[in-house]
Amino acid sequence: MRYRLMLAILLSPVFCIAQETENSFQLGFTLSPTFSWLTNEGALESSGGKAGFSYGVLADFGFAKNYFFSTAFTLTSLKSEAHNTVTQADDIFKLQYIEVPLSLKLKSNPSEMGRFYGQFGLSTGINVSAKMDGQEGDNISISSAVNNFRLGLIAGGGAEWKVGRNLSALTGVTFNNGFTKTFKEFDSKNPFVTLHLGMFF
Repeated sequence: MRYRLMLAILLSPVFCIAQETENSFQLGFTLSPTFSWLTNEGALESSGGKAGFSYGVLADFGFAKNYFFSTAFTLTSLKSEAHNTVTQADDIFKLQYIEVPLSLKLKSNPSEMGRFYGQFGLSTGINVSAKMDGQEGDNISISSAVNNFRLGLIAGGGAEWKVGRNLSALTGVTFNNGFTKTFKEFDSKNPFVTLHLGMFF
């Protein structure tokens, strides 16, 4: 009996740590609409934003209570319309990026309904497709005119709604403020807003 008591005392910190880090890793997926536009820079004048979408996998790594390193691997489609003051053409740009965000996520204490979060960090993207609808036709490749790398600042927030013991529904809004040039010739940037919808397991 005495040895059992000593063993319980020795193992109690291990059980506490296990409970504390039980949900320190979350993996999920997302299928989210986006809304993007071009900034007015140089010869390009924004004619309005367009809807796109983003899908892929999500991952949150806990490193302290309620503090998480959040990342993802998504394919993000951005559409925007602009007027070229040089050619006097109205063009629709359709760009696709592989996005890998690197951000800090702060989550509230979990409740029966779920938990809220705030997020801030960097967004890194590599262009994998660039097409344009314009006077010369639709789906014209403009890959040579688009910069391969995109860097942005992301800020947002939302909630994780508890659905089951290890299942949560994700809803949130994120603003991605691109601060690298989208095109090689023009200085326009391509910010966008994402309405995050996803599931964590």
